[in-house]
Amino acid sequence: MGRLVVNQLISKNYLVKVFDLPQANFEGFDTTKTELLQGDLNNSDDLKKAAKGSNYIIHLAAILPPMANTNIELAKIVNVNGTKKLIESVKKYNPNVHFIFSSSVSIYGKNLNNKIVDDNTSPNPDDNYAITKYDSEKIVTEAKIKFTVLRISGVSIPVFQEPPSEWPFLKNQLIEFVHRDDVVDAICNTVGNKDSVNKVFNISGGETWRTNGETYVKDYFDLVEVDINTANYQKEAGHFSWYDTDKSNKGLKVLFICTG
Repeated sequence: MGRLVVNQLISKNYLVKVFDLPQANFEGFDTTKTELLQGDLNNSDDLKKAAKGSNYIIHLAAILPPMANTNIELAKIVNVNGTKKLIESVKKYNPNVHFIFSSSVSIYGKNLNNKIVDDNTSPNPDDNYAITKYDSEKIVTEAKIKFTVLRISGVSIPVFQEPPSEWPFLKNQLIEFVHRDDVVDAICNTVGNKDSVNKVFNISGGETWRTNGETYVKDYFDLVEVDINTANYQKEAGHFSWYDTDKSNKGLKVLFICTG
């Protein structure tokens, strides 16, 4: 995801700093248009280099499920403490930056009533990953800097993947994924977009992506020619729903029109 964001911003003539762990794969970046920085989110000296001199910071780093729910301490160190350290560096070295934070619809918790999630839906994080994301959101939104929070739904990646041993939702649960490239567009369309400042957006696929668990799995199994009767579902609802994305569709297309 991060590499695609970098490439799209480069195509829009932005110069991009890429900050990641030393063991990350930095190959393939155009070094005439990117500055490659190795470091750790919990190292203040490393973050000083990353925070200085940027007009926008896009924070994508996180420990994701299932690890975030099994290695609880690591998830807190990276997701929460790392965000806190980065915000501290921003406030100290670059307080006028626009900070764009990648969050998750998991902060809404399990949608037991199958209601559409909208701007009036209260967060109800109910596992460790969701809690770390919501705690990080609060760090960002309470920092008194310019921010945008993107609550991203489950991301559909356009490559073949083996069906999971257990699908992360119920058969009758409403689900609305989002294509990976649409997430990249949403992130990049936040850059330079004054209408996105100090706002929180739900990022999902829209009406054409709305379905339920059983239909989604049937379509997938038909595609890969697997017997639908072999499908297993979670015993509890997952962090999926349908989402009202009118605000994000309007707010995040403005930049695309202006800079495309």
